[in-house]
Amino acid sequence: MIKTLLITIKMRTIIFVLIIMAGLIKFEFLNAQSGSASSFGNIENPGGSKLISDWITVQLKTIRTCKIPRQHFRQMAYTGVALYESIVAEDKNYRSLAGQLNGYQPPKSLPETSNICWPASANAAIAEMFRYFYPQNQADIMSFDSLQNDIRHKLAREGYNETAISNGEKYGSKIALSVIEWSKTDGDDKVNAPYSEPLGPGLWEPTPPMFIPPIMPYLGNERTFVSGSIDNNLPPKPLSFSTEPQSDFYKMNEEVYLVSKELDESKKAIALFWDDFPDGKTLTASGHWESILKTLLNDLNVSLIEGAHLYAGMFITMNDAAIGCFKAKYTYNQLRPVTYIQKYMGHNDWNPLIITPPHPEYPAAHATVSMAVATILTKMLGENISFTDNTYAYRGYAAHHFNSIKDAAIEAGISRFYGGIHYIKSIEAGYAQGEKVAENIYNKLVFIL
Repeated sequence: MIKTLLITIKMRTIIFVLIIMAGLIKFEFLNAQSGSASSFGNIENPGGSKLISDWITVQLKTIRTCKIPRQHFRQMAYTGVALYESIVAEDKNYRSLAGQLNGYQPPKSLPETSNICWPASANAAIAEMFRYFYPQNQADIMSFDSLQNDIRHKLAREGYNETAISNGEKYGSKIALSVIEWSKTDGDDKVNAPYSEPLGPGLWEPTPPMFIPPIMPYLGNERTFVSGSIDNNLPPKPLSFSTEPQSDFYKMNEEVYLVSKELDESKKAIALFWDDFPDGKTLTASGHWESILKTLLNDLNVSLIEGAHLYAGMFITMNDAAIGCFKAKYTYNQLRPVTYIQKYMGHNDWNPLIITPPHPEYPAAHATVSMAVATILTKMLGENISFTDNTYAYRGYAAHHFNSIKDAAIEAGISRFYGGIHYIKSIEAGYAQGEKVAENIYNKLVFIL
């Protein structure tokens, strides 16, 4: 009896072990088919945007060390398109930007998607874009390679098999290369073509301390990402130039001068916090907003596809807003406060708190691009998204807390008035133009079906 019982128990144990082994074999088979472990198989999983955050960290370090003497909105916009397109095929709730963006079409043939690691596709796409846009410094290239490999190893540890990862990398790289080829046709190589600045009273002149010739005079002719994004939003003509003390133009400059003489520490801090001059110390306006996006991705714990959606939408909008802004700047060619205050008000030793950028004054670029970004992000995320901006902790600047993204844009705009480089009317014109560009893009560009 006891012997029979032991045999029965032994047989049941063997059967149980066989069942467990069969289950494991089935799990491994399904895992190989899907290309990922069950907890990492969906690009909609919360927190998946950490991959993007890690790349943003490297990008911000690169901005501080690279030798590109301009903003980075164009590089980020194209990177955003490549990132988004590298994974959008996996999520039927999202729509490809191919056929929606101005002249962009996907590659004619793409790798099979039945066994693909989509985070590996995103990883390869970003790496490919950064290596293309920032080839100057070998240390930057090494950091791109290192991060790509680190993420690759992490994906393998999390359960993705080698075939799926390799397929993902091929897919993402092919998408990125198609975006790079598209980027070569936007006219960016002509934005600094030879330019003769118009001369006359009230027109822009090179400004101290370096008196640099005007930069990017033909940016307004560059191809926008979204067709029609800058249509019908050219700001109205600025105030007519006058040197009469009772004129509105004189009073507008007098306001800049008087405020500069009584700046409190709070206003000085705002001006310096948003200075963003591309001098190797700051992150530029584009990098500053990219840093804010990183904060939002982490605070909101968004998925990989949501993060790609936000990154692409934000920088497409910023890029087009910058194009519209510079089109207006070189249409009106208004002089800067420092020129007027020194030349026509007799304050020869006056200088603004921050360096005046080398391009015409109206409208204010910081106000334009910041309000464009805030408007599109608010439409994507909703109102009253509070956050703390600690972008310049490495410079010893205190963090700034905002109750909404638009509050940050407003502060970015007014910072240029406190810094002494823009008139209030130019800032207000920038807010209006940036908001219109964002609305145009939001109404034309479909991300979510």
